[in-house]
Amino acid sequence: ITMFAYFLNAIAMVIDKTLLKRAIKNPFVYTFYIAALGAVLIVLAIPIALIFRLELIWPGWPQFWISMFAGGAFSVGLILMYFALKKTDATRLLPIVGGLTPIFVIILAFFLINESFASKQILAFVLIIIGTFLISLEFIKGGIKFKKLLWLALPSALFFALSYVLTKDVYNHQPFISGFVWTRLGIFVLILLPMLLPKNRYDLFHPGRGKGMAKAKGRFLFGQACGGSSAILIQYAISIASVSLIQALQGTQYVFVFLIVLVTTLYFPKFLKERMSASIIGQKIMAIALIGLGIYFII
Repeated sequence: ITMFAYFLNAIAMVIDKTLLKRAIKNPFVYTFYIAALGAVLIVLAIPIALIFRLELIWPGWPQFWISMFAGGAFSVGLILMYFALKKTDATRLLPIVGGLTPIFVIILAFFLINESFASKQILAFVLIIIGTFLISLEFIKGGIKFKKLLWLALPSALFFALSYVLTKDVYNHQPFISGFVWTRLGIFVLILLPMLLPKNRYDLFHPGRGKGMAKAKGRFLFGQACGGSSAILIQYAISIASVSLIQALQGTQYVFVFLIVLVTTLYFPKFLKERMSASIIGQKIMAIALIGLGIYFII
């Protein structure tokens, strides 16, 4: 379930990159669109819960605020990631976010929800995290272009990790459908705050016109269909398994991102093109091998 979810999310991330470069210039607006689609999921989830008699409950004020903070932290992580994504390649930034997030998740989960792990699982964490960092490093003239990427990715990864750990706490105390609805509400409420600024409202209601925007809308809807499906599957996985293990498997997402970008660069450069060479491809294959070995130890 988790690996299929990350495959869908990889598709969404690549489409996000093309839209942020060409069609949607304001990351606040882009995050608002995503949060709005999440609000649609809330509207759909309520009648589904009633029809199939799923448990949709009022969790009480403490759990309500934890749910809202979990969703709000996810919105902040998205905004920071999209700002960073405008400044660098998807195949380099996203793996660093993916490498840092499980590190923060392990630390926060240990202190906040008392998760612990077997030695085999810790080895898997180490291999996958090393692999996700290796797949993102850019070697130039004997040096490593890493510091800038690290500072772009660090705050986004921290907020994503906080969101995932709080979400696990939500599912520890609430039924899945209930926790899903309240955390999605938190995502939507937080992203309403930047819309109070006139510039963001203007960009939201004046997205541009023409054939390019029509095509962008189609790509956006397809990307968010993939992203939304991925989010539901990941949330379900978090509700039934260790949040740290789910996040460690995020390394597979960046393997999928690399493979998709490799295909588009070679065959569809007008859609998305990034710098590729034999050394870069070899470096990423080594990283994929480490990630694959880590997945073997988890499974």
